[in-house]
Amino acid sequence: MEFTWPVMLVGLAVVPLLLVGYGALRRWQAQAATAFADAHLLPYLRQGPRLRLPHLPFACYLSAIVLLILASARPVAAIPVPTNQSVLMLAIDTSKSMVANDLTPSRLEVAKTTARDLVRAMPRSVRVGLVAFSDYPQVLVHPTTEHPDVLDAIDRLQPAQATAVGSAILAAVRAMPGREQAGEALLQQQRGQPPTVVPPSAPEALPPGAVVVITDGVTNIGVDPLQAAQVAHEFRVKVYTVGVGTPSGSVQSVDNQMVFIPFDPTGLQQIAQITGGRYFYPPSSDDLRAVARELGRAFAWQRQRTEVTSLVAAAGGVLMLAGGALSLAWFRRVP
Repeated sequence: MEFTWPVMLVGLAVVPLLLVGYGALRRWQAQAATAFADAHLLPYLRQGPRLRLPHLPFACYLSAIVLLILASARPVAAIPVPTNQSVLMLAIDTSKSMVANDLTPSRLEVAKTTARDLVRAMPRSVRVGLVAFSDYPQVLVHPTTEHPDVLDAIDRLQPAQATAVGSAILAAVRAMPGREQAGEALLQQQRGQPPTVVPPSAPEALPPGAVVVITDGVTNIGVDPLQAAQVAHEFRVKVYTVGVGTPSGSVQSVDNQMVFIPFDPTGLQQIAQITGGRYFYPPSSDDLRAVARELGRAFAWQRQRTEVTSLVAAAGGVLMLAGGALSLAWFRRVP
């Protein structure tokens, strides 16, 4: 146990003084009883049922004083609390194709709106993280229960270049606790490195996790999305995919050139099928709430530093009342 104001513990110096004073008082009472009572009757007077534990009221008072002094120092303890181990990672496509305006005002803005709605639909106990991907994925927010941080990061997303859906899925899975080595062999193969031995994992012991990929579905760089989906499935992660775009695509000027920007949901449907997730197009509020329900909750006990001043003070108050009640019941007075 630690204390925020340890200087207040100086008050504990009064405890020995109280013990000495109580001992002196009890000796004086014994001498007074001996002086004024008949010596032959004194042993019988001390055997009454109310006086079997004569020191208990004082012990309650003394314990209450100790606890109240400790409470004044604002104790902090690492106590076990139930925490939700479920994790949701958002992977948002920020490639140049997301500037297409076949959705108003653009695919990227619709994706950001969908992501915000999904974060707000999550229970506050669920840890949420954010991955933005274009040429390569970036973990902008690691899983956290501070959902406003995720919303702020979503607001700051800007379009970049290519699209790497598979790499984004792997990055999202590896950002979850206990899954840091997921897909290591696949990444080494992508980098052209010789595979190394990865320590075996126990995916069955991992808490539930989910990745929501919001994209227009066209992958042109990075890890194969279907291979990444297989890795997610092996590590008990469902991948939900959200398509943004129109079936006819969009033709518009990009970098002073007229280009056709397609929308391809085929790969997104396959990814969701492999991992046991679902494909949404367009996503509704009911779909977003369904993700929260299917993710579920996995509670575990975790030690957390918590100030316990109120608990210690309450215990001191209870002992003070108990001492008073015993004094009134046994002695008809408060010592």
